[in-house]
Amino acid sequence: MSQSANSSDNALIQQLRQSLGMLQVAFDAATEAMLIVDAERQVHWANQAAAELLLGGVPIQLANRKLDDLMALKPEQVDAKAMAVLLDRRHPLPNASGDGRCRIALNSGEQSASLLLRWRPVELIQAQFLLLTFRDLSPDEQALIQQQRFMTDLTHELRTPLAIVNGNLQRLSRFKGLPSAARARLAMAGEEVDRIRRLIEHLSLLTRLKVDPALLAFGEHDLLSLLKHWTEALEEPAIGLDGLEQLEITPCMVGLDPNALLLVLDLLLDNALRYGDGTNPIQLQLRRLDQQSCVQISIKNHGAGVPVSESILKSWLNPFIRGRLRRDGRQVEGAGLGLALARELVMAWEGTLILEQSAVMDGSLTTALLTLPISPAARDGEVPVNAQKDQV
Repeated sequence: MSQSANSSDNALIQQLRQSLGMLQVAFDAATEAMLIVDAERQVHWANQAAAELLLGGVPIQLANRKLDDLMALKPEQVDAKAMAVLLDRRHPLPNASGDGRCRIALNSGEQSASLLLRWRPVELIQAQFLLLTFRDLSPDEQALIQQQRFMTDLTHELRTPLAIVNGNLQRLSRFKGLPSAARARLAMAGEEVDRIRRLIEHLSLLTRLKVDPALLAFGEHDLLSLLKHWTEALEEPAIGLDGLEQLEITPCMVGLDPNALLLVLDLLLDNALRYGDGTNPIQLQLRRLDQQSCVQISIKNHGAGVPVSESILKSWLNPFIRGRLRRDGRQVEGAGLGLALARELVMAWEGTLILEQSAVMDGSLTTALLTLPISPAARDGEVPVNAQKDQV
C-alpha cells in the first residue's frame, strides 16, 4: 500500500516537473521579457527574453538578483510616479496593474530602445509578487514617439523667433504718423504670426496626447464652477449656456483637466463661429443625464447648404480636414486642427465628441455634442471631500 502511494506520488511529481518545464519553454519562447519579483524587488523567476535583455545570458543568472542592481528605469511619459515605485524597495508593491513607456539603463552603461512596461500584482501562497513584462514598441508606436519628439523640438525652436517677430511688429505699429495702409499690414502680419504660434502649439499638444494622454492634470472638479468661469469670459456677449440651473440644483463633479475642458469649449465655439452663417445665434445647451451617468454639452450653429454625409462629418474630427468656410472676408481659414485636438482631449478623460447635422428650412444645423462622464462619487449627489473647485 505504501509502495503504491509512493509510486503515485513520484508519478505526480514527475508530471508536475514536466508541466513546469513545458511552461518554462513556453515562456522562454515569448518575445516579451518577463520577471516575477517579491516585495524586496528580488527576482524569483525570469524567462529567456528577460535574461537576454538585462544580462545577455540565461534566466538562472537573474535568480535572487535585486532589480535596482540590474537596471534603472527611464520613464518616457509625464506621470512617472507609479513606474518609479517599481524599483524602490522603500515602497510596497503596487496593488493595481499599470503600464507605461520607458527605457532601461543597464549597469553596463547600455540603454535599451523604447519599451512598453506592464506590471500586474500576483498573489501566491499568502505572499505578494509582481509580474513585470517588457515589450518592444511596434513601428507605429515608435513613429509616434519620434513624431512627438520632433514636434517638441520644433515648438521649442520656433517659440523664440516668433516672439521676437511679434514684438517687433508691435513696436512698429506704435510709430506715430504711420500710414493707415502700413498699420493694417502690420496688424495682418501680427495676426498671421499669432496663428502660426497657435497652430504649432495645437499640433504639438495633439501629437503628445496620442503618445501620452497622462500629461493632462486630472482631478475631481465642480462642473458648474468651470462652466460659469468659461461663459463669463466669453467675448460673445449674446452667447450663453442654457441648462446651468440643473447643476445649481444637483451638484455635478467630473474627472478631467479643467484647462483642457476650457480649451475644448473654446475650440468648439470657435469652430461654430467660423463655419456658421453669421446671422443665426450660436446655441449652447447643457443636459445632465443621470441614467447614463454623464453630462452633455451641445454647441449648435446654422450653416448654408444641405447636410453632408455621416462619413464626411466623421472626417472633420481628423487633423487637417476643413469644412466649407463662410467667405465674407472676415474669417481666416484655419488649419483643420481644432476639432481633432478637441476630440483627443475629450478621449483622454474618457468622454466623447461627435458631430451631427440635420436639415432646416434655410440650410443645415450642425451640432457638436460633448459628453462628460460624471464621477462615481457624485452620481448620487455626493460631493467628494477633496474635490477641486474653481481651479482654472
